[in-house]
Amino acid sequence: MKIVIKNGNLHDGRGSVLPKTDVLIEDGKIMQIAKDLSIKADCVIDAENKEVLPGWIDPVSGWGCAAGRGQARDNDEQSEAITPQLSAYYAFDPESMKYQKLYEMGITSAGIAPANSNLLGGSMAVFKCWGEGLEDMLVKEGCAMKGSLTQFKNVYGSRKVLPMTRMGAFDLLKETLRKAEKMEEAEKDEKLKALEPVLKGEKALVMSCNTAADIAALRHLLKDRKIRLTIANAYGLSKALLETDCPIVLGDLTDGFSKFNQAVDYDTLFAMIQQGRPVALSAFGDGASPGREILLWNAQEIARQAAKRGLDFNEEDLLMLLSWNPARILGVEDQIGSLAPGLDADLIVWTANPLVSNRAQAETVIISGKIVKGGNQDEAD
Repeated sequence: MKIVIKNGNLHDGRGSVLPKTDVLIEDGKIMQIAKDLSIKADCVIDAENKEVLPGWIDPVSGWGCAAGRGQARDNDEQSEAITPQLSAYYAFDPESMKYQKLYEMGITSAGIAPANSNLLGGSMAVFKCWGEGLEDMLVKEGCAMKGSLTQFKNVYGSRKVLPMTRMGAFDLLKETLRKAEKMEEAEKDEKLKALEPVLKGEKALVMSCNTAADIAALRHLLKDRKIRLTIANAYGLSKALLETDCPIVLGDLTDGFSKFNQAVDYDTLFAMIQQGRPVALSAFGDGASPGREILLWNAQEIARQAAKRGLDFNEEDLLMLLSWNPARILGVEDQIGSLAPGLDADLIVWTANPLVSNRAQAETVIISGKIVKGGNQDEAD
């Protein structure tokens, strides 16, 4: 199907705005971005006086991993603390994802991750928020290894088994990495084999950490290794991180039950952003079931903090935290995360800029070149 979006104010997700611009979409891809396109199309969408934004990406999430609120989450294996051989691909339920209609709040893709119970929980995958099934929605399987230092005490402490303490957790991590590095290939089990691409720097390690102490200890543990670390939750940012190239995924800022998310060092966060570091936002922290509005609310809080400090930080900078940066962190920026020819046609026509106006509505949603939610459409002749 050939679709043309006409005369929209196009925000490419990488800092540029193109007023009154057309977009040609065909075979699921963005084919052309230009003014005054004169092309016969199956569908023409009038976007005059409207804002065209790339779909947002929630980079470290559990979307689509439970059939309903309060039900068991299939990404939360709690049988043991070291499970790197698992894959969140098998936790994902397309119908659960589609039921939530995340795209109505701007989200068109998500990094699906094992929950925060285990020190090493397994591999992540990236899925679209709409599609015809598992493979149709899949963007990338095995995009990163997911681990966490935030919830193991709650899960394993009550059982009186390792790891009950931070001391035990770091010893177990250190021993697991040592075995994976030193064992002969024939002696390695599936757990250790799963860590090989992480140790070689071929697959990133995304670790959820809430405190500065956990982040510092983790960096110390990994300092002589090739591991590419990304810190999620990341409430305990410290200035020491300014000397690293470590990407950051800031977790949910709205959870009133969290004792960590009120302690974010926003000065350090904005310094990282000004450095051009990959900084992204997520709706997930340690809570299991956030609302679909949370990612937008977190973005609004970032904007509020920037304004409070009088920073030169506008809505295009904020959009990068929701689109281009999470795509970079997940290694899918060649497919999604911005608006450019050759990339997947994942975009939303808004009645106003949602990062500026609370009245903005997602009028037309296009995912993988298909109209998921219709807005002001005119069928072409």
